[in-house]
Formats: sequence, C-alpha cells, structure tokens
Amino acid sequence: MPTDRGDAEDLPRYRSVADDLRSRILDGRLSAGEALPKQQQLQRHYQVGRGTIQSAQQMLRDEGLLEDGAPGRAARVANRTTNLRPLAYYIAQAFTARHVVLDVWSLTTEQLSQAVRNEVEAILEGRRRPPETITVRVLLPDLTTSHPYPRHADDPADPRPLLRLRHVIRTYAGALEHSLTRLAERGLVGQVSVAIRGLPTIPGEKRYLINGTEMLTAYYWLERGQMQNNPDGASLDVIELRGGDLFRSTLDGADASEQARFEQVKLWFDTRWDEVAQPLQLD
Repeated sequence: MPTDRGDAEDLPRYRSVADDLRSRILDGRLSAGEALPKQQQLQRHYQVGRGTIQSAQQMLRDEGLLEDGAPGRAARVANRTTNLRPLAYYIAQAFTARHVVLDVWSLTTEQLSQAVRNEVEAILEGRRRPPETITVRVLLPDLTTSHPYPRHADDPADPRPLLRLRHVIRTYAGALEHSLTRLAERGLVGQVSVAIRGLPTIPGEKRYLINGTEMLTAYYWLERGQMQNNPDGASLDVIELRGGDLFRSTLDGADASEQARFEQVKLWFDTRWDEVAQPLQLD
C-alpha cells in the first residue's frame, strides 16, 4: 500500500495513487458511472493526505477517466461507450514499444499532450523503461486561416473564439514538444523527432496512427457552449467542435479490406504532410 514516506524510487504519491485507480478503472473493478470511495476513505486506504488524493483525481479527470464532480460528492468513473478506452490508455500501451511512432490529425493536442506527459514523467521517474526512438508528426489547423469554428453564435465576425483556439493549439502543441524533447535532453531516448505542421482546414474527425499497426478515430460534432475567461470579462455563446469516444482498429489479424483502409488513411496523412502542411510557429 502506498505511503507518504515514499518508496525506493521516491515517486510522487499522487502518481502512485492515480496509477492504482487507473488500473482499477481500466480492468473493470471500478465501472462506468460508479462513485469512487469518499476522499477520507481513499486517504486511509493509501495512507496519504487530502491534497494527494485531489491531485490523483485531477490527473484522472485530465485523462477522461473521471467525471467532474459536484462539491461534496464523490468523484465518479466517466460514462464511456462500452469497451472504448481513453487516449491515455493507448498512449501508455504505445510507449511499451521499442520504437514509438505517432501520426496525429486533430483540432488540438490537449489530450495527447497530457497523455504523453504522463509517460514522460514515468520514464523520468524510472517507472517505465524508455523506448529507443520516438517519432511524432502532428497535423493541426493552421494559425492564420479564418476557420469557421469555433465562432460566436450571434456574431460570426467576432475574432475572440478563433483567437482562443489558436492560443489552445499553441499551448498544448508546445507542451507536447517540450515533454518529448526532455527525454532527448536527459539522454534517456537516443532519438526523438517531434514535428508539428498546420493545415488550412478544420478536422471533421481526429485520427491517431500508432506504431504503424493501430488506428484510433473519433468524430467531431458541433455544440453550443460558453466561452469564459475572456480578457474583457465577457461570457460568449459559441458554436464549437466537440470530440467523441475513440474507436480502435488494428492491423493484427486484419482482413484485406481493413488493410486497404489503413493504407488509405496513411496515404491521406502522408500526402497532406508532404504537399500541403506548413510548420506551425508555436512561439
């Protein structure tokens, strides 16, 4: 059982707690919609303080495994479509390979950045054996095109929603790049390549091609929402893109039709990367 005193590796307690809770969620011991034990019970079970439990739960919220809880109520396991897992699970599996290869097409890299950060921290802390090489290519909406979404619901010419999107793209793409380059700077991974390019379009779906054998797809839909924390203090009604659950397909045991689908998706990515996409300026 974890303790606040730390073990031989002196791991951050909240990560050890998060690792245990994550495994209980992913193997079904904690099912979708089920409430976690109350914070006081978790504190006694793991022999840690309240702040450690809160940090561990926030980490799992960032991974999409826990729902946002109401004050005074226990956190709940996120309701996800049966047998579908969050991106963090697949990224964790990807990092067990000797050579990690990720090709990504997405609106932002928010979830990817957080998932990769978890694996980088595990490597830095000695909890995960580092891969020999990491190669990451990311396609995102460019930072100059006047994309149709997100937009103000009543004033499509209002630039603030698009400026916010550009800020989010820069923030998380920069964090992703920083996390991975740390491994090269520390000499833990022999070769690290991170390239981020922009396309003059908004994605209709997000795709992750993982280690050449696995593909994850999730679709975006339009949704009305509120954009908060604007510099002028205003709250905006916006129409924005929301992403759904990830659907997985793999080349392992795939028939000819599925193999052809993989080849077409890879061709889709490679041709846009080579012929259209331009390096994204993150600073």
